[in-house]
Amino acid sequence: MTLLKRRFFLTGAATIPFTLWFDKYARAQAPLVRHDARSPQGQAMLRVYAAAVRRMQTTARYPEANPLSWTFQWYTHFVRGSTTKSAELARIYPSPTPRRTLANETWNTCQSHSGQPEEYFLPWHRMYVYFFEQIIRNVSGNPTFTLPYWNSTRSGSSYGVIPPEFTRLGDPTFGALYMARRNPGVNEGRAIAAPGVLNLDALSQCAYRPSGALAGFNQTLDFGLHGNVHVGVGNTTNMGAVPWAAGDPVFWLHHCMIDRLWASWNAAGRANPTDSAFLNKTFIFADGNGNRVVTRIADVLAISRLGYAYDRLESVPACPPSRRSPLPTAISTIGQGAPLTLGAAPARATMDLVPPSVPRGDVPPARTFAARMAAVDPKRSVFLVLRQLRADLQPGTLFNVFLALPEGLAPEGGQEHLVGTINFFAAGHGDHGGEDHGTGDKFVSFDITALAARLRARNLLNTDKLAVTFAPVGAPVAGAQPLVGALAIVEQ
Repeated sequence: MTLLKRRFFLTGAATIPFTLWFDKYARAQAPLVRHDARSPQGQAMLRVYAAAVRRMQTTARYPEANPLSWTFQWYTHFVRGSTTKSAELARIYPSPTPRRTLANETWNTCQSHSGQPEEYFLPWHRMYVYFFEQIIRNVSGNPTFTLPYWNSTRSGSSYGVIPPEFTRLGDPTFGALYMARRNPGVNEGRAIAAPGVLNLDALSQCAYRPSGALAGFNQTLDFGLHGNVHVGVGNTTNMGAVPWAAGDPVFWLHHCMIDRLWASWNAAGRANPTDSAFLNKTFIFADGNGNRVVTRIADVLAISRLGYAYDRLESVPACPPSRRSPLPTAISTIGQGAPLTLGAAPARATMDLVPPSVPRGDVPPARTFAARMAAVDPKRSVFLVLRQLRADLQPGTLFNVFLALPEGLAPEGGQEHLVGTINFFAAGHGDHGGEDHGTGDKFVSFDITALAARLRARNLLNTDKLAVTFAPVGAPVAGAQPLVGALAIVEQ
């Protein structure tokens, strides 16, 4: 037993800066590969994972106060929604101890659902998955374990289908991976979302941060694929709500996939922020021995330096010239809409035409959306931007968004009008785990340039009013009151 480990058992948590921790515990280790959960290598790792999860969930072996316990790791993301962090600290640690101090520092620190800037979403979760993987190695006794990733976007019969090892109730090998509180059909092998909802659109973003109406890679991935999978898998006491999400073992495979997409984006030459405020931001985690590790974002930006790789990365589209650095940020608003509360039936927001901010004297003002969009510079794009997504409770369902859907036409018959899908995974503020997407620069953005051109060609935009329709995919939770606080169509 090393001195560091002995100190852990005596005091509860040694404090180690990440660089020293890495030199002592990880640098000498050969690079390891994370595999697709459906590959033979991934399935072998799932056996190790399931056994370790069962041990972590056994409180006689790993009491909740132990940083290696399932509860401690779950609560690092967020304390479950039926209680509070302070109440759980008092229950699990009746008196002050170093472990209680560590729990207080690490619990409820999920980025960016705890008041931190949105741009910390990806690095915080990379750290979280990285140290959790270390814990599984310790608990399993397998030093070469790597977390498999669940590629929910893969085409074919496995699109959106949870890996079968997570659906085997009572199975002696994989039973610990089963959760009953998933959405109907998930544990029976039904896809969690319709075709196209689980997509890799975030990879088309050319910058990490938002720029005008472009949401940026981090934010597009968070509010898009990331949230859609959460809501598609679990109900409001499972993956579908922030405080419960990490209690489901599939959470970790989903976030391994999210990390893989970030690695893919970087491997294609896309750059992360380089300012000191971003690079020097620190977070605290427990490592595989329960030590307190202080980690900077700068420490985790390159997975090659962390000692792991993925069996395969995704291809990333080339950036068009109009979106290469320096990015265009000048925005001209084409249409605006009032706040809209969503519910169990389709809800329509009316967008009013907005005259150009700098009219040209030799050009008559556009009086229809068709004319206004026809005048957009071909080098620019048109976006539907949704801000201030809020909810009193997590709605527990996705919402499809349609442009110019004719009144009387059911959403299921209006696929030619479909803009995309939104979720309120991180927007339910009634369950202490939510976050207002409208805070700061958080928003959801859809490039509707091609769609608007198709609708204009069909003479469906010849009006100074334009409808945006939101249709729930399932039944929203009663009292959720999901709200889209601001809507705009802009050119950039």
